Amino acid sequence: MPSLDESKDRYRGIFIAAPVPMKDDYALDLPKIEACIARLVDAGVGCGNALYCVCGAGGEHMHLTVEERKAVAEASVRFAGGRLPVFVGISHPSTAVSVDLARHAESIGADGLQVEPPYYFHGTSDDVFEYFRAISESVAIGLTAYNTPWTSGFDMDRRFIDRLAGLENVIGLKWYSANFSEFVYVLRHYQRRFNIVSNLVGGFLASVFILGAKGYVSQGANFAPRTHLRILNLVREKKYEEATDLYLRSEGVYYASVGELVKQGINGEGNFIKACMPLIGVPCGPARPPHRTPPSWFVEQVRAALESVGELASSHAGLRGEL
Repeated sequence: MPSLDESKDRYRGIFIAAPVPMKDDYALDLPKIEACIARLVDAGVGCGNALYCVCGAGGEHMHLTVEERKAVAEASVRFAGGRLPVFVGISHPSTAVSVDLARHAESIGADGLQVEPPYYFHGTSDDVFEYFRAISESVAIGLTAYNTPWTSGFDMDRRFIDRLAGLENVIGLKWYSANFSEFVYVLRHYQRRFNIVSNLVGGFLASVFILGAKGYVSQGANFAPRTHLRILNLVREKKYEEATDLYLRSEGVYYASVGELVKQGINGEGNFIKACMPLIGVPCGPARPPHRTPPSWFVEQVRAALESVGELASSHAGLRGEL
């Protein structure tokens, strides 16, 4: 099990929201996780520049049974084999279930946990803190707190973050706030206590690193890893304009296309990621209902964007080299 310092240090770079591969009948396709991780590792993704978060929203945790979530976590840790840090999402409306998932993730050697406030019923600040504290006290592994006001109805602020800072094994924040002043304040004032990964999508990539973030969330890194490594390296070299331009021409197009789908009533996350995985030769099957597979124009827009930045040429070359 990694120490808290090791877990904190691994929570940086590109936060890759991992999909969960499925067969056509919606059964888990666990062996395909190996191909997903291999693609990333072959592209240069690993400790220090990225982390792989499984059983989050991109991994359709809300559509999986507890046993399926454990199976996905086990397979991901096994296939990563220490080459890529694996953080496991354990969020659930039930504190007892989240504690069970946390203990399981610790037992299989995960690098850390992702914990968001309980969803469905909206709780008070005390309710949410007690949930985090119960999980914190049940394990020694590092925890990362994920602010999700869109599902929990609870928007963390500086006072709540102060309380989390009192829990020793909370080592990171996946940070977003509906209140922009709180978003900035937490980045500036808590960057030493926590490693902070920004979940603010759009053209503010450079700003969040300047303010103290250690990483950023990406869905597109699953199928455009080389592009995101270029973005991260540009940011670390303080070439902010170049990094922002590359981000907007790749991930920005992806999220703009997702926005169009949402306007049409097609929601989700894992379904969008999975639709694009065949672009790199790693199809991950459908998303479980009620999430829907997006229309073909969505994939074609993403394909065009990735071709324009040279990502697909790199992936296709890798595929040819394996034949």
